[in-house]
Amino acid sequence: MYHSADYVVSELHRLDEQRLLQQLERRRVVAERIAEVAGAADGATDAARLRRGIRALLPRRLRPLTPPRPATS
Repeated sequence: MYHSADYVVSELHRLDEQRLLQQLERRRVVAERIAEVAGAADGATDAARLRRGIRALLPRRLRPLTPPRPATS
């Protein structure tokens, strides 16, 4: 077999691997979207929950800040 034929075969394998990875990624995205749509009907995903404001995410009381300690030599 010639070196050029080896190169062609290796390129075909590389392209097949890339195509396989793209198909797997596409299937993963489709499966996630189907799960989101199915879960949204049940109210189980974040998309179905009410949005909370930034104040609801912050703690109720903030502790006082302590000044940084001076570096000791």
